[in-house]
Amino acid sequence: MNRLSPIAAFLARHAHLVALALFAIIGVAVLDDYDVSVDEGSQRAIGYAALNYIMGNAGELTGYLLGHDIYYGVAVEAPLVAVERLLGLEDSRAIHLSRHLLTHILFLAAGFFAWLLVYRLFGSRTVA
Repeated sequence: MNRLSPIAAFLARHAHLVALALFAIIGVAVLDDYDVSVDEGSQRAIGYAALNYIMGNAGELTGYLLGHDIYYGVAVEAPLVAVERLLGLEDSRAIHLSRHLLTHILFLAAGFFAWLLVYRLFGSRTVA
């Protein structure tokens, strides 16, 4: 019987966590390599308008949506703006790097929960 070494056995049993850690490391390593996308300003503005609306300034959201792209969801944008405000970020570079990092963390969480869902549906680590 061919037995795996303890390290190989750990990697085989926890391959999903190893992959998640690798994606996290790579994502942080290349975080500074990407610039601001074309629509990132609109996304951030929608987040600001939605957060202001949530905080009680109803007029700002309606006025903003009349002349801007309304197709960005606020479920991600409003929390990104909230974190930006909580951290007191004012430098545009710091703002965009924090947005990219938080978006990457959201991607990692979504990937993990997708793996977890497939694992629970099929009961197989290989399929997941």
